[in-house]
Amino acid sequence: MGAARDRALLLLGIRPRSSRELTRALTDRGFAKETARAAAARLAEEGWLDELSAAKSLVRVKGARYGRARLARELFARGFSAETVAAAIASELPGREEDALSRAFERLWKTHKALPLRARRKKVSDALARRGFSGAAISEKIRHAHESD
Repeated sequence: MGAARDRALLLLGIRPRSSRELTRALTDRGFAKETARAAAARLAEEGWLDELSAAKSLVRVKGARYGRARLARELFARGFSAETVAAAIASELPGREEDALSRAFERLWKTHKALPLRARRKKVSDALARRGFSGAAISEKIRHAHESD
């Protein structure tokens, strides 16, 4: 288990990870599933593996570009629990989501300027939805931009 623990520490040095993600990375590198789980559990006991701080870190990094839904999907895919996802998003995202939406909207709205209004609205709306922003917020941005054009 010493080799698995050492490899896990190296992986955590690259970036924070969830317990499930760390276990998966260790098994992908040839360690037995039980050995990988034991190494992750030991690191969690020692304080090296903190799921909430790892989730918050990911939200801080990705929150500048994506909305709540996309961040939640990504965190779930990485193996974070629902409680951890909710806590990380609640503590790190407020206020940043609106800024991210505004930046993305402005860039996309300018990029598709040559399109007819209906097609432009659809392209921008679809792109922002894929980034995880809410439909209501997207509609409000489009309505406001259309009024100011």
